Amino acid sequence: MNQMVRLGAPLTRTEDHRFLTGAGCFIDDLKFAGMCTAAIVRAPVAHARITRLDVDAARASPGVLLVVTGAEWAAFGYGPVPTKSPVTNFKDGRPMNAGLHHCLTADVVRCAGEAIALIVAETQAQAIAAAECVEADYEDLPAVVDQVTARTTGHAPIWSQAPENLCVDFELGNREAVEAAFVAADHTVSLDIRNNRVTSAPMEPRGCLGLYDASRETFTLWNSSQNLHPNRDAIAEKILGVPKDAIRHVAPDVGGGFGAKNPVYAETALVLHAARALGRPVKWVADRSEAFLTDVHGRDQISTVSLAMDRDGTFRALNVHSVGNVGAWCGTVGPFVSTGGSARTQGGPYAFDALLYTAEAAFTNTAQTDPYRGAGRPEASFHIERIIDYAAAELGFDPIALRRKNLIPRTSLPWTTPMGLNVDSGDFAELLDQTLALADFEGFEARRAEAEARGLKRGFAIAPYLECTGGLPKEEARISVAPDGHITLAVGSHSTGMSHETVHCQLLAAEAGVAMDAITFRQADTDATDIGGGHGGSRGMEVGGNAVRQAAETLRRRLGIIAAHALNSTPDDIEISDGLASDARTGQSLSVAEIATIANDPARCPPDMGPKPLDIVEVYERTKITVPNGVHAAEVEVDPEMGVISVVGFWAVDDFGRILNPLLADGQVMGGIAQGLGQALFEEIVYDPDSGQLLTGSFMDYCLPRADDLPLLHIAYYEEAPTTHNPLGVKGAGEAGCCGAPPAIVNAVMHALAAYGVRHIDMPLTPEKVWRAIHDRVGQ
Repeated sequence: MNQMVRLGAPLTRTEDHRFLTGAGCFIDDLKFAGMCTAAIVRAPVAHARITRLDVDAARASPGVLLVVTGAEWAAFGYGPVPTKSPVTNFKDGRPMNAGLHHCLTADVVRCAGEAIALIVAETQAQAIAAAECVEADYEDLPAVVDQVTARTTGHAPIWSQAPENLCVDFELGNREAVEAAFVAADHTVSLDIRNNRVTSAPMEPRGCLGLYDASRETFTLWNSSQNLHPNRDAIAEKILGVPKDAIRHVAPDVGGGFGAKNPVYAETALVLHAARALGRPVKWVADRSEAFLTDVHGRDQISTVSLAMDRDGTFRALNVHSVGNVGAWCGTVGPFVSTGGSARTQGGPYAFDALLYTAEAAFTNTAQTDPYRGAGRPEASFHIERIIDYAAAELGFDPIALRRKNLIPRTSLPWTTPMGLNVDSGDFAELLDQTLALADFEGFEARRAEAEARGLKRGFAIAPYLECTGGLPKEEARISVAPDGHITLAVGSHSTGMSHETVHCQLLAAEAGVAMDAITFRQADTDATDIGGGHGGSRGMEVGGNAVRQAAETLRRRLGIIAAHALNSTPDDIEISDGLASDARTGQSLSVAEIATIANDPARCPPDMGPKPLDIVEVYERTKITVPNGVHAAEVEVDPEMGVISVVGFWAVDDFGRILNPLLADGQVMGGIAQGLGQALFEEIVYDPDSGQLLTGSFMDYCLPRADDLPLLHIAYYEEAPTTHNPLGVKGAGEAGCCGAPPAIVNAVMHALAAYGVRHIDMPLTPEKVWRAIHDRVGQ
């Protein structure tokens, strides 16, 4: 093992220097000779039939090079934007209803901001000015933004092939066992829960740039995306109708994704079409208003959660029915989030014998929804943790003791949940105890008394969670060693700020025994690897890391064989560390550069090594997903006069299996907690229920948490239970904060408000909602 670079060491991020000094390269930094700019004309109505579209003035505008309408786009024969949802059938086997969403609509507008024309001009200012010259008339149609209302019998369908606006329905679990358990239970409680719609709001808005090589009939798509290979395939084969190899898909630095940069977006195909039509590079970058309108949104589920319990508090069954809002059309995997994505981890880390999850995914006249950090697992965590706290308050149980009683015992692992999730490792009770100790729970009453003296209500809550990670199952890693010993590592997984550039190189250096500063990292380029699953489902280490591990092992083995041959030794006697291969018996050594020179000389290389023995391609395919888990705790103060909530303490003990770099894991947990806190207290996408217009279309209306909204975060890891589901023993870390933070914070607020009899407030817990909840109870 490399002594200078080891796994588990908190190495600082190698990419931060360029980011902090302004040397990063993002889509809007790219410049190509002859480049022109695209603007999208977007409909100002939520649901309407286009009766007239006049683009003559736009075509005549200064600098305009190309105008494409929806009708013209249809005439080219391009396909619709595809959906690849893993859930594609109704529970009775009928195929999912999926609307045919085209890059430009020619007839019916189904949400405000839908694209109706493409303008390309010499400059951005000219493109925007020309877009403002487009005239359109609309025949208004009824708009609906709420999924339950959309599902009401008699409401006008958004898609003719989707009666009652039903995209798909879904069921997982044991219905008979759950129904029997509810009949036999001593206690049953139910709670209606709304999981509020949010948007990712990454620092870098979406953008793309298309180039076309007429001599080779190939495209290059530069894209602020977190999902290169699958999206390349979909854009090529499903929309443009060209072979996938005709498109090179590349992402430079990407300023945040959180799921919103995973889908296929219309603008990517539009700029490629324009680049081919004009023979020039074409760039489009969203402004923040476009981002609010057209980025995929997340969450937006309305659920009824019911819990059956014995008199002593033993959980018997959980029954959840959810209605998810997929928006005006299916996102890339949008229908999956509120169905299969939310089903897998229902029940959390508790020993349920019976679980049932039913769900409907409904169309509305809103932006499409798709995975947002966690993609269904945070919703499931919120279901179980809110109903437990609610049941404890209603029935007089201690909420911590109630959880402890029902956690899956470590001695029962491996455990297969009624949802089919294989939980192979963990110690849920130990994590609970460690979190309570970290949070100094024994000192809470003294802190509460001190807060009372200041006129504030103080509350504390814990939220154990269990999720599953992994994303797409295959990943590729490629290594090439130049004759001077410099190493290039290319991976198909993709960072949008998660520091793969650091940890993958750290992994290669540690496992292969090479110097980390001799490695150049390459990602997010379909020319670099044949396979790539991008970033989604916290798969970077679980799938991508294991591919790098395989490649590193192959590199170490081949370096040892070549060195042994050159030193008249045996591979077993060769030790490789920090870029040096040494014979333990004789003390002779060769550097990686010297070995690389030998590898490129057939006369000196072992005869059975073949050409280019230090060019390595490894594909890792996982067979089982991992099950990260942990316990998060929050402490809050509430000002009953103003309804203002302050999160004054937050603690997290997470089981991510083996931690390869704790500094980077800390960043993942902190970011997830920040987004979870934002959903719990501040963030919500809101549409006008009558017109379907977006009401939260800027940061003046959509509130993100700021640095001073977060307390000091106390983070610890439990590494005593590495997963058996992959060779590295790692579990995904990226989405834990979104699973634990919302229920911990909301439950802590409910604890603080218990004296007023307040049992539930839907997220986000804004000061107005809290104030009204208090005063509604006080006035009774």
